[in-house]
Amino acid sequence: MAALQLSDDVMKIAKLTLFVLILGVFAAFAQNLKIAWISDTHIGAPGSDTTFLKHINLMNETQDLAFLIHTGDVSEIGSWEQLENAENMLKSLKVKYFAVPGNHDTKWTNMGGMEFVRIFGDDKFRFDTLNYSFIGLNSGIILRGGGGHFAPEQIEWLKAQLNTISDKQEIYFFTHIPMSDIDNWYKVVNLLRKKNLKAIFVGHGHANKDSEVDMIPQIQGLCSTPNRGTYGFNLIDISKDDLKITTVGAVRTDSSFSNTQFKWYDKKKLARVNTLPSGSKDFTDYKVVTVHDKIDLDKTMLVSPVVHKNGFLAATLDGGLYNYSKNMKRLWAIDLDARIVSRPIVVGDYIYAGTVDGDLCQIDFNTGEVLQTLGINEPITSQIVSFPIFFRERQTTAIVFGTASGILYAYEATELTPVWKSNEAKGRIESIPVVLSDRVIYSAWDGMTYCLDIRTGKLNWKWSENVNFYYSTASCMPVTNGDYIWFVSPDKTVSCVDVLLGKTQWKSKEFTAWESIGLSDDGKTIWIKSLENGLHALNALTGKKIKSFSTKWGVDTNPVQIRQVGDAAVFGLQNGSFMEFKKDKLNELFFLGQARGLSIEKMGDLFIASNMDGRILTFSLK
Repeated sequence: MAALQLSDDVMKIAKLTLFVLILGVFAAFAQNLKIAWISDTHIGAPGSDTTFLKHINLMNETQDLAFLIHTGDVSEIGSWEQLENAENMLKSLKVKYFAVPGNHDTKWTNMGGMEFVRIFGDDKFRFDTLNYSFIGLNSGIILRGGGGHFAPEQIEWLKAQLNTISDKQEIYFFTHIPMSDIDNWYKVVNLLRKKNLKAIFVGHGHANKDSEVDMIPQIQGLCSTPNRGTYGFNLIDISKDDLKITTVGAVRTDSSFSNTQFKWYDKKKLARVNTLPSGSKDFTDYKVVTVHDKIDLDKTMLVSPVVHKNGFLAATLDGGLYNYSKNMKRLWAIDLDARIVSRPIVVGDYIYAGTVDGDLCQIDFNTGEVLQTLGINEPITSQIVSFPIFFRERQTTAIVFGTASGILYAYEATELTPVWKSNEAKGRIESIPVVLSDRVIYSAWDGMTYCLDIRTGKLNWKWSENVNFYYSTASCMPVTNGDYIWFVSPDKTVSCVDVLLGKTQWKSKEFTAWESIGLSDDGKTIWIKSLENGLHALNALTGKKIKSFSTKWGVDTNPVQIRQVGDAAVFGLQNGSFMEFKKDKLNELFFLGQARGLSIEKMGDLFIASNMDGRILTFSLK
């Protein structure tokens, strides 16, 4: 009987052991997850649409696929039509999907990035399944190219999400731009590394690539468009201990493409993230100027503050309008409930602000009350400017602004009565319409620059040195002395144009210029900021070089006006520094923070510096 009892005990132990093993296998299996990851579809570019549909069909044929993540550059130029086309194609996908924008989705947006938000529901995401959290952020910059940035709003959202994620839950992070090209990457990585971060996934580079950021895996995916040797999408297999990635797509062989599938990433998961935060610097005063006041709105600003008799206005992308005194006391603030990409203007006792929802708002200067709202029915996208006009038998003021479709409007300011409108341009008007005594000059994203009679809105001339969407002078804030106007285009050309005739006086590609330009007060010198590590002073009328300076600030695609302050030229950089060029010497004035600097504005004896993160500083020169 004892032997029989022993056998029963052995059987119980064996059954228990088997049960535990089955549970272990089931638990391991339960943590297995397969997701599709695609990037850089560039819908609207040649061949991209049919290729994307092919990839969607291949995903639909993939067994056990949980969902799809798209890491940006969904479209070629961020238009509503291209993004909506992509969304319509994704309706045939059998699993759910999540997407973040890329730089192509944000650089040429007509609505301050709202196209992506309204079509895809958001420009960021979080999705939890099993023991995994998948998080995506937008690293594209609204109306700016060259590199990435995490906006304050994105970072605050991430903080709130991470507060609800347990330390044991694995995090997989997705964005478009690689960390090495994002100026404030450390702000996001330092937050993620406090949790159980396993890997960072990025696009933008159009090729599969395995690298590290502070000992954290950074995995770059290939593009979906057929403009490289290999294109397609990736399948990510996550198991209890491993991370594996397989490419599904096509590879070029001679002049044709053949289907391919290959595993290119097979590694153990990151056991433990390095929790030591990456170092960074914030505001730095180099004691070259006297700093007076500084505020942080912690919101995206696309336009520099607007100076008025009592202080200045600041407009934020989310629709906020803030009125400050000269000593930075907030006088009032309002929310226009729509994004603002257009720089407002103060005319007498009124403020005029435009939104991407097409509202032109007349606001009481003293109280912030919205007095009138005029529906334009399309996004207001250019800076708003004014000019004096004799209209309906009285002297008054008119305001001028441009829209996403390329219409330039003139309205009488007090009653918002139409004066004229011009349909000459066929693309978005982004920068500032330049008002002269008898004409207004502006550029559009159709490769052209236009000159209209300021009284009638009739065309005087149109000009271009390169009729190409991508090389439009639309982002440049041109400078003029009344007789000539100077532009810089993305094809690195500086052009001097005769204001009367619309003829090119001179042009040059010698200085690899990129959309930033300034004119001295005497009209004799223009300053050019190069695409990379250079500042140049030129003879304004001939284009001949006066002096060039080699710098160490790196690539800079930030469009600003270079201003004269006393006997110095001052300007902000892409890297957050503000510079002074004086007596043939470059000085760093201060570092305002890791965000692109906006144009410096003059306020009485003070100057206002600001950046795209909503940091504003007043200073005076010593």
